[in-house]
Amino acid sequence: MKASREGKLEEVFGTGTAAVVSPVKKLDYEDQSAKIGNGEIGPLTQKLYDTLTGIQWGRIPDTKGWIVPVCDA
Repeated sequence: MKASREGKLEEVFGTGTAAVVSPVKKLDYEDQSAKIGNGEIGPLTQKLYDTLTGIQWGRIPDTKGWIVPVCDA
């Protein structure tokens, strides 16, 4: 919450198998609440989402060996 009070909290995101990369709009902790950015997806979150889904769908080369085929298509 300190980063929010100091105006340093620009983006927060969560990741998961189904969610991929999802922006967080607000954080609540005890009696405090912090709005994140302007409530829209931020540039870093968008870049991470675009890069990860690009690799998953073959639009971006998988240079790290993350994609493992589980069956022949």
